[in-house]
Amino acid sequence: MSDLSQGVRVFHPNQKGWGLGKVLSVTPDNIDVFFVGTGAKRLSKSFVQLEIAEGAAAKDRLLDNLIEASQMSGTGYVTTAMAIERFLESYPEGFSAPRFLKDEREATVSAHQFCVQLLGEAELAELIAAGRYQDVCDRARHVESMTTLLTKSEKTALYGALDQTDNQKLFSVGLANLLYGSDSEEECFKSFVRVLDLLEINRWQYATLFGFIRFPQERAFIKPTVTQNAAKSLCWRINYKSEPNVRTYAAVLRLYHHVRTSLVEEGLMPRDLIDVQSFVWSVGRK
Repeated sequence: MSDLSQGVRVFHPNQKGWGLGKVLSVTPDNIDVFFVGTGAKRLSKSFVQLEIAEGAAAKDRLLDNLIEASQMSGTGYVTTAMAIERFLESYPEGFSAPRFLKDEREATVSAHQFCVQLLGEAELAELIAAGRYQDVCDRARHVESMTTLLTKSEKTALYGALDQTDNQKLFSVGLANLLYGSDSEEECFKSFVRVLDLLEINRWQYATLFGFIRFPQERAFIKPTVTQNAAKSLCWRINYKSEPNVRTYAAVLRLYHHVRTSLVEEGLMPRDLIDVQSFVWSVGRK
């Protein structure tokens, strides 16, 4: 026990189901540990001798991205197994359930298909070269209208911004760069955020909407409240800031990919981040 300090990875010898743990704090009498299989526990040094995990056994994606101990109080930690059980209560056939396809997937898949057709790289480049910025904005509105991702008020704000002639070139060029720019994805994201700031609609929903629709295999859509709720329940650190930023976006992507891997390990097979997002949101909506 004397070797234990904050951050050390451990196992409880008598609670194998708790899985790998990370030491949060150590006092003369107690040790606080977060275990992947059960959450935070306060243990008496007098009654337990924890085993230090080493090498591959000490590796865990959640523990690498764990929220601060001060944020854990009252989180109601949801393990992967718990989240899957709840999800299957709603959709017993998993991601292939007809109701899941109808409620959670069909609209976004249809929007993706139209986005490929209407806002493909070549089509977008041709429209911009011809100065047809209003057409780009009209197509973007059409693609968005097929989804259920934005609320009525969010749609109104986006459409209002795109109706303004002075904004249309800025948005069109910014969208093309976001989706197909030659710079790194990080730089393209930053550039699009600056465009949204000029359009006075710099919010997470708009910063991530079109990237997610166009590339659902690799990009995430961030709805602030449900994403924060889910991340907190899963005890995943996303470094949330209200203004769109690369650090938070990258952290949410890590969460999505972690969940995707965990689902595959448990025998569920999400097709893309549309499925993963729906699963994560099922935790955030609790």
